Amino acid sequence: MPVVSDTSTSSGKKIVNDNVDYENAVGMVQLFPKGDNSDNSLEYPVVSLNNRSGVRLEFDLLQKNADYVNVHFIHCNRNWTQSNLNDIQFLKEYNEFSVNEYDFSQNTRIQYVKYGVNLPTPIKSGNYIIVAYKDSDKSDLLFTRRLLVYDNRARIQSTVRSSNIVSKREINQQIQFGVYFDGIENINPMNDIMVTLLQNHNWRTKISDLKPTRIRQDEGFLDYDHFNGENNFSAWNEFRFFDIRTTEFRGRNIANIRIEDSRVQAFLGQDKSRKGLAYSQQIHDDLNGGYFLQNQDPNDSQLESEYVEAHFELNADKIEGDVYITSRFNNWRLQDDNKMVYDQALGSYKGILLLKQGYYDYQYSVQNSELPSTYFEGSHYQTINDYEVLVYFRSPFNNYDELIGYQLTSSRNQF
Repeated sequence: MPVVSDTSTSSGKKIVNDNVDYENAVGMVQLFPKGDNSDNSLEYPVVSLNNRSGVRLEFDLLQKNADYVNVHFIHCNRNWTQSNLNDIQFLKEYNEFSVNEYDFSQNTRIQYVKYGVNLPTPIKSGNYIIVAYKDSDKSDLLFTRRLLVYDNRARIQSTVRSSNIVSKREINQQIQFGVYFDGIENINPMNDIMVTLLQNHNWRTKISDLKPTRIRQDEGFLDYDHFNGENNFSAWNEFRFFDIRTTEFRGRNIANIRIEDSRVQAFLGQDKSRKGLAYSQQIHDDLNGGYFLQNQDPNDSQLESEYVEAHFELNADKIEGDVYITSRFNNWRLQDDNKMVYDQALGSYKGILLLKQGYYDYQYSVQNSELPSTYFEGSHYQTINDYEVLVYFRSPFNNYDELIGYQLTSSRNQF
């Protein structure tokens, strides 16, 4: 669950140590390792302690005029509670960074200000929250985003396979892994090392607090070879996708584009439930829930990218429970703004999201105690997913959690 700060701010907002927007004016927000490659925005917000290039933060505010915006870091423990470290212990710089790069949108129906800032890599590993706020008023929150900074003192071996549980073998994937801790002194591995597993960088489905099944003390190795589903994830299905990089003609999986004086609307092709269908790998490689922003309209610059009302429709029988449009672009959240409404006359679930021109993966997630979240998508052990293994260490001499090992792996070609 997201961790809420105990301190109320003067504006009535409370910091949540999660990926959260605190104002409706916040548009698309991207946090990723800094680099010259345009594909860097697709990377997870994870950086090595030795990477001194730092991270890049880019975001839009849907307004006509520019505000002064600052950001700062909060160091957190593995469960996203704030640690006891002082700023000077994890940063060489003063912990307040002005966002001095900004430009105004041009010829767009919804006006916005595009911001960008390069941030340094902290000098301590661990979990971080990046907090954006107006002026120097840390109570006037705009958004928070999670960042991981790791070192490589622990080495990880991992593979992805179908579930050991016979009843789940066709629908689940599990991570078999082990951790070498031989380079760490004064360690009680059973108590001092904690592991978190992520699928497609979705913190809402994380697996944590796994205990090793065997300790090879002479090799400095922890074996996590679980057989009762502790390391299992629903495999889901390959992501659905759509392309709104241009508004001048219909991109892939866009049925209609409607351009009006005050807005642009994109109507996705009607989706259907994939429940009970056989697995079929798509010809294109999906982004495992990712997205990238791009404007391919002729003669348009990136500052002329429109915010588009994307209309989703899922043709399916109504179920007990709620249906949400989820992916990385909305941080997998299950909230009112991405909850679908059932249209009884059409026999379909409908939803509208305001998204900037780009290419997007998405899925339909069900919230119901009696139904799996994958109800409308299906779940197949062959699905290609990303998995991350995070190894945390709390030294008996420290009062915070370090991220001493990180590995990103894929289920691709492992079946």
